Amino acid sequence: MNRPALFPITLGILVACGGETVSQPPASPTTAGPQPLASTPTAAATPHVSRKANKAPVALEEYFKTLRVRGLSFSYDEKLVVTMSDRGGRADLWVRPIGGGTPTQITHAEGFIHSFAFSPTEDVLAYEADKGGDELPHLYLTNSEGDAPKDLASDLPAGARTQFVDWARDGNTLLFLSSARDPKQLDLYEYDVKASKATMLWKSEGAFALSGVSDDHKRFLVKETKSDSNNDLYLVERAKPTERKLLTEHTGDVLSDANFTHDGRTLLLTSDEKGEFRALYSLDPATGKKQIAHEEPWDVEWSFDSKSGHYRFTESNADGAPQLTIVDTKTGKPLTVPAPPKGLAWDVLDVTRSGPTVLGFSKSERYLGLVARGDTAPSVPYVIDLKAQTATPVSDVLPPTLHDHAMTTATSVRIPSNDDKQIPALLYTPPGDGPFPAVIDVHGGPTRQSLRDFSTIRQYLLSKGYVVLVPNVRGSTGYGKTWTRLNNHDVGGGPLRDVVACKKYIVANAKVASDEVAVMGGSYGGYMALAAATFAADEFAANVDFFGVSDLKSLVESFPPYWAATAAGIYVKFGDPKNPADATYQHDQSPIYFMDRVKHPLLVVQGDKDARVKKDQSDRMVEGLRARGIPVPYLVLQNEGHGFTRQESYIKAYALTDRFLDRYVVGDDSVTVEQ
Repeated sequence: MNRPALFPITLGILVACGGETVSQPPASPTTAGPQPLASTPTAAATPHVSRKANKAPVALEEYFKTLRVRGLSFSYDEKLVVTMSDRGGRADLWVRPIGGGTPTQITHAEGFIHSFAFSPTEDVLAYEADKGGDELPHLYLTNSEGDAPKDLASDLPAGARTQFVDWARDGNTLLFLSSARDPKQLDLYEYDVKASKATMLWKSEGAFALSGVSDDHKRFLVKETKSDSNNDLYLVERAKPTERKLLTEHTGDVLSDANFTHDGRTLLLTSDEKGEFRALYSLDPATGKKQIAHEEPWDVEWSFDSKSGHYRFTESNADGAPQLTIVDTKTGKPLTVPAPPKGLAWDVLDVTRSGPTVLGFSKSERYLGLVARGDTAPSVPYVIDLKAQTATPVSDVLPPTLHDHAMTTATSVRIPSNDDKQIPALLYTPPGDGPFPAVIDVHGGPTRQSLRDFSTIRQYLLSKGYVVLVPNVRGSTGYGKTWTRLNNHDVGGGPLRDVVACKKYIVANAKVASDEVAVMGGSYGGYMALAAATFAADEFAANVDFFGVSDLKSLVESFPPYWAATAAGIYVKFGDPKNPADATYQHDQSPIYFMDRVKHPLLVVQGDKDARVKKDQSDRMVEGLRARGIPVPYLVLQNEGHGFTRQESYIKAYALTDRFLDRYVVGDDSVTVEQ
């Protein structure tokens, strides 16, 4: 099965790196900086009155016994499935019989598991794994028993990485990307399993990166990134790897992605050339003829064929929820599958560290892997038996204590910002009359979207009587290309005004106490928490930063070299450190230079091995605020990167978050928070 278009680099802080170690901020190009945002009239009208925080009906630790299960691949003989799960305490690969049974752990990774897939013809499993979250994965081959993992990149130079692409139909070879030749480029290689030999097929250069491959591995799609809102796709024939044929000639800013059809002769192209949202086109590379195949009042995210070519998957993103169709390519009739659990929707993609991973069909197409996705239950892969018309989850992910616990679904709302824009958001409200404390939970990216997905910490906070608002502030995807581009060279300006508008909205419409609101987020969401603490200091009682950026310049200066192909897209958001014209912008929207404005407590959580937002970004912020006497609990998680691999890390981080919010947002003086 074709994978969706490859994204070796996903634009945003979630994949941009952190800053170099700097003991003191450099001299600033300006002295005044941005003006603090005007506070709402009720922001600090009366002193905060201490009260007792509510006790959760189910303990926090029980929520984090919820298993995180990602991805699914069928064995060649249709007897087994492999998934990624933290059943053993951290994310590893587990194998179980296709019809159910006891799962067996087959890897013991030291960091993140990235993508993985069984061979289509024998008991061989390919997977990527890094060490300590360094995001420099090597590619391994093992079997369904986990025997003797073989490192296909054992001689990989320090700082280089690999990325699995696809198995050949006959299982004799596989494709992978590697930055071994040049740390700034990800070249395409073919690995011969029997000969244990890798051969370069295509050499990356400049802003050109692999985007997709045909099912027969004879044709490649290459993407040239011009900015965050403009790219081009090229066709490269395996027989002529130095020649490129432009497929997406256009004027103005257009974003395109594509997958080959099963026969490799046609492209299923998504493009926003005709309007705000991406539509699906059928493109003949030979003639350039293009015709529209499907459009929605939302983005058509992708379309691709099954390995046999018998079925075609197409998915749209409807206000953060997947809309998946699977049709017979000959008749156009929809495939009949069992309904998903109530309140959830089927998705054929799951997200690993390397990006979207296709679940898809088993070899005979009797079985289909789908993910049940929604905000009232954890996402979990299902095995669909198309013959028996049954849907079986690969694991029971909820602990017994939460089986009968009611989860809250969100209401989709539009919130007026300080201008004429409407902020899309998901509003979660607890029962009762209020007034409630509240958390505004901002996604990472910034070029990402908060989806209608399950969140353990949101559901836990709701059970304690918190309102949780999940906004898609300007710069987010999923709501039109104009909205996505509104934070270009303004990552902490307009988006922060959106966050303040969100606070006003929940105070006015969700029974929220105006002096009991916090901003919380990770990565870019962590940056927004720091920006809220710094540039909107009177608005929020406290803020929670998970590995957030404090200094835009040092962030961009040290992003990993293999992300160079999309540097243009990154710079339009965060500024180019080599461009003197961007110096003022990078300074003025970096919280590190305005710590004197912070007034309220801040919680900071950081992985010591974070390759994207380096630990120094947090160290400097914590040191400066503590010197001013601001309460700043600081949790450094050992051997963790940009995110968590171990269940114990989740529990440590969110147990501290729970106490911090009770102490500094609700105002429960009886709660102790370690500094």
